Amino acid sequence: MIFSFSRLSLYESCPYRFYKKYIQGYEEPITYPLALGKGVHKAIEDKINGVSHSEAVLNGIIEADFHPEITLEEMSDLVSHAPIKKNIGATEVHFKLPLSEEESAPMIQGYIDVVTADGSKIVDWKTNRRRYDILDNNQIGLYAWAIGQMKNRSTVEGNLYFLRFRKESKHVFKQADMEKSRQWALGVANAITSKCEILDLIPEEAGNLFLATPSSNCRHCPFAIECFRKFRRN
Repeated sequence: MIFSFSRLSLYESCPYRFYKKYIQGYEEPITYPLALGKGVHKAIEDKINGVSHSEAVLNGIIEADFHPEITLEEMSDLVSHAPIKKNIGATEVHFKLPLSEEESAPMIQGYIDVVTADGSKIVDWKTNRRRYDILDNNQIGLYAWAIGQMKNRSTVEGNLYFLRFRKESKHVFKQADMEKSRQWALGVANAITSKCEILDLIPEEAGNLFLATPSSNCRHCPFAIECFRKFRRN
């Protein structure tokens, strides 16, 4: 299995939802926040690469698969809030790296919204309705580590830009910061891999290996009713 930040963080928040989505392969419905995020990222990428604002917004609507809750006005407003500058950097930079030097090390991959030419700065656009600090999770630290590996850099400035608020949260990630995020990712990936190996041997243990973790996230989970019934029986 190739991991990503979103997969690792989903496992941390609810192993059972991770199991249903990534091991059993159940497709989750495309929600409004997910569709909006995809559309806005596509539109901003196009604008950075020279596409007109109106055409970029239309491309964003198409990327969002014409989700009924997304309007042209909202898409346009969010895209216009992105502080795009000339030669801002490369867009949608892909990485795929082993999380350690061991031969059997788990692989991590991801897409970084913007990376400057020298790798000194990375940007991630957010359409969230709630702001948070860049150090509240390991996403940008992990991305900084990846760019550090690719560009041979010991420091990388990470920037979360919250489009609704036109506010940023940034931090200069040093090697110790990057290593902390790498170790987090490696630990979670190894835990998942170990459980998957046990699952292959003892499939009936799935419920005990990947436990449901009720939280406020349940209201957005398509498996919430299924979990509720199981908890009620137990």
